[in-house]
Amino acid sequence: MSTQLRNITLACLFFAGCLLMANNAAAQTKISTPAGLFKNGGNYLQGTSTDNGSTLFCTGSSTFTLASTTTDPENNLPYTNYTWEEMNTDGTTYQPMTAGSAPNKANVTNASPGWHIYRVSATIGAATGCEADPTYFTVYVLPPLKVTPRVNKTDAEGVSYCSENGAPTGPNAFTFTSVVAFDATPRTITGTQLPALTIDDFELQYTWSKVDGSSVKTTVGNADSYTLTAAANPGHAETYSIALDVNYAAKTACTYTAPALYSGTSTTNVVVKEYKKAGKPTITIE
Repeated sequence: MSTQLRNITLACLFFAGCLLMANNAAAQTKISTPAGLFKNGGNYLQGTSTDNGSTLFCTGSSTFTLASTTTDPENNLPYTNYTWEEMNTDGTTYQPMTAGSAPNKANVTNASPGWHIYRVSATIGAATGCEADPTYFTVYVLPPLKVTPRVNKTDAEGVSYCSENGAPTGPNAFTFTSVVAFDATPRTITGTQLPALTIDDFELQYTWSKVDGSSVKTTVGNADSYTLTAAANPGHAETYSIALDVNYAAKTACTYTAPALYSGTSTTNVVVKEYKKAGKPTITIE
């Protein structure tokens, strides 16, 4: 093999390797901003209609009003009639929408998790054949999250320590982990290019908190797991719990909170107990 051919071959192999790595990196990218759902200038087949977060909703906060412009930009005439519809999940049929406070508006109430495509058609009067093409508008409602944090101990005595020594470390440490899943099946629309998103497609943010007896929360960790740390503090005693908040990075208002549970299938909230070192007993003669 000539030097030139060998260099070309190596370059091709290098390029292919780089391309593969780039593709893998792209495949692993999680949705961390509203723009992560934004594709091709608002094409309803390929993504949401805006990238500023105004078409990304939390479950339970997905009530809004859609409004159409009122003037035909081609003829500078007012639209005289509006037809509002939502695409069904079959991707081909539509259902009428609830009218808003004006003919150019439509109301959406508690949209279910997942994709929704709305469209409006408008006319400028009796000019047959001059009707405007419909305009489409796409939103995504983030599914609710089921958050289940657990500690690696089975009961309260397993999550207690002496303030004289501080919290245990190493293999005896109290480690809290979390399982997060969709708490509803997101709506999909057949025949479109809108992806059937899973929990793994989204970047999540975690906030672990220490909760005292007055329900005051103090942040103690920001990863998907948390290992309890407490320095030696002789003479101190305290009882507290651990809670976890999880939210979507793309929409931080969508926050879901749960108290930590004991390991296994326990449904009991974890109680962390810090004891003072026991005092010496007194000996008497009876």
